[in-house]
Amino acid sequence: MNLHTTRAALVVALLATGWSLSQATAQVIDFTKIDAFESMGTETLHGGSPPKAIINDGEQHTVFLTIWESDIDTKAYWQSLDGKEARTTTIHGQAVQAFQTDGELKLEALGEENQTVKYGYVLLRLKKQ
Repeated sequence: MNLHTTRAALVVALLATGWSLSQATAQVIDFTKIDAFESMGTETLHGGSPPKAIINDGEQHTVFLTIWESDIDTKAYWQSLDGKEARTTTIHGQAVQAFQTDGELKLEALGEENQTVKYGYVLLRLKKQ
């Protein structure tokens, strides 16, 4: 998949699922550093469950996350690109969020067992430096 196709796929995926979202944030992303499309998927998290790993491979990635249905907060655990700092981000309700991470991204639904977070993601591998 070339860079233009990847950009088009990301825009369509994010807009289609996140058009009515109340919150959207992102890091600055240099699209020239994207090496390849890696995967995409959808999941449902349940409150009280352990964090779900989206990335756990030690490689650098850009991840576009869309939470389209949620009655609780979501906590993201991730590693900064420089590999020096573990970070957490709390996402309130529906949102679109982008992460650049060094090999780790986990999501946790903060709530009771009967509460859920439904999300989708697009995972892109970054070029090795």
